[in-house]
Amino acid sequence: MIRSVFSALGIFVRLLLALVLIAGLVFVAFVAYRGSQPMQLASADGMTYWQFVRERIGAIRDLPAKCQQMHFTSFAIAVPLYPALYTYVGIYPESYLARHTQPDPSIPKDIGWVDAPDVWWRLVGDVSWEAWVTQHLPTVMPECNLPAPSLSAVSKP
Repeated sequence: MIRSVFSALGIFVRLLLALVLIAGLVFVAFVAYRGSQPMQLASADGMTYWQFVRERIGAIRDLPAKCQQMHFTSFAIAVPLYPALYTYVGIYPESYLARHTQPDPSIPKDIGWVDAPDVWWRLVGDVSWEAWVTQHLPTVMPECNLPAPSLSAVSKP
């Protein structure tokens, strides 16, 4: 009796791990595919997300060390957090989290689960652009301002 319970539990755990692995692989494939497409921002000039990231990393390497740390830290915090949060708030606008999220024009309105992956990816591009292109404190730390991105600075894939 106990042996059959543990056997069933083992099968359940294996199935759960297989589903997590498949979901992770699908997510990686989605990000790889969408990152190779032109960004949906008008100011991106047809640059793909991976070209944008490569160009921004190159521009950040030319900055002083304190600026490099600031840019990479803000990117590492903003890009995973905000697109997921804003997508959730767009799906569930009456939720507790939505009521306590600061209003932002990037938060989508009336989206469903079917639209969520595309909305999430658009938000990844928007938040990345905001983090690495928009000058937030241009007069406080002018040495940390990044130049505008340039498609000519990166090679096309």
